[in-house]
Amino acid sequence: MAQDDAPQTPFAKLYFSDEMISKYEPLVTAMELVNETEGKDEEVMRDYQVHLKKYQNFEWCSNWDGKKYDLVFYGVSGYTGYLMMEYLKRVALKKTPEPFTFAFSGRTPSKVQEMRDREFGGTKWEDTPVLQMSYDDIYSVIDLVKSAKVIINVAGPYMLTQGEIMIDACVHMGVHYCDISGEVPWTRRVMDLHKHAEDAGVHIIPSAAAAGGFPDLGVWLIAKKMREEYGEELRKAICYNSGGGASAGASGGTLATRSAMSTGGDEVRKMMADPFSMGGFVPDRDRWGVKYVNIEFGTGKVTNKNRSEDLDANMSKISEDKHLGIWRGPFVYSYFDTRVVRRSNMLFADLGNQPYGRNLNFMEYAMLPAEAMMQAQMAKGAGGGGGAPYEASAGTYKKGDLV
Repeated sequence: MAQDDAPQTPFAKLYFSDEMISKYEPLVTAMELVNETEGKDEEVMRDYQVHLKKYQNFEWCSNWDGKKYDLVFYGVSGYTGYLMMEYLKRVALKKTPEPFTFAFSGRTPSKVQEMRDREFGGTKWEDTPVLQMSYDDIYSVIDLVKSAKVIINVAGPYMLTQGEIMIDACVHMGVHYCDISGEVPWTRRVMDLHKHAEDAGVHIIPSAAAAGGFPDLGVWLIAKKMREEYGEELRKAICYNSGGGASAGASGGTLATRSAMSTGGDEVRKMMADPFSMGGFVPDRDRWGVKYVNIEFGTGKVTNKNRSEDLDANMSKISEDKHLGIWRGPFVYSYFDTRVVRRSNMLFADLGNQPYGRNLNFMEYAMLPAEAMMQAQMAKGAGGGGGAPYEASAGTYKKGDLV
């Protein structure tokens, strides 16, 4: 088996390695006999083909019991797993018109079983199967992926795991995948498998949740409405978020993810600071359509210049939306969601020639409560407390009174 022909993707590097092949002795023996007979012995070649097929379809090393579930939820022993099971119990299993099968999975089955027993004890789903999978055990990865039609991965922080091994295994075995990540470095790693998944007809969907997913769906819906009712593309879209309050907070997993991203090296910080780190770049042009460029001093390196309307600095200020008459400020997921929408815009253009808009500008903000802004303006008018918490003209945040 020619190893040079094997795709050098994360799972393939592990599985189609000489070390792994050496563990399947019948295939090694068959390969040696083929070399000895120079491929002229038909019986030897047939035996080689039999063992090669077993290796290629993972049959020789798999303990898979043959059951294939519609959904397998991985990493459901923590808080997100609790929310997942609650939603299954209260909504999906009650309201979904067609029946579906599912299983739970995790690195430590006992923790997953504990959560399952707490959530589904006394129901007809109390014996939902629990599967074990660990990224450092390639056999368990194979068994898990073979057991699923779709894998939903909720085990983060994703950038600290080897999750691309499971995604690549999904591509090899024709299994669809989604997760709920909100991490630019992780999405960039997943992007390396885009062409591989496209060729295999497998859907790989990171960030299919509040971070990334919801704003992208919203933009898709309004772009659809613009096309169908007005025959136009989107030129500008803004997402406003409201909610939370004094009791709102982040889960332990979210805090761990933020810590992982904040302690990343220079490369990670540079990646996260790039408004088009996931693609979808729209160049700045002059009145004649010529692109503006930046020229690096000393090297002469030329790069296209970002449009000022796409810069993150626009979302870091407290400002007023003159069209809607509302005040807005920084939102925690703005610097991720904008990247996801821009990438989707690019993919819709590349794969279907139907982007949200060829010159789309997308921004996202937190919608500030009207009463808070009224109080701030009253305090400013009264000259209270040494100055206002914002500058109305420039819209620049100055103090922490409003967050």
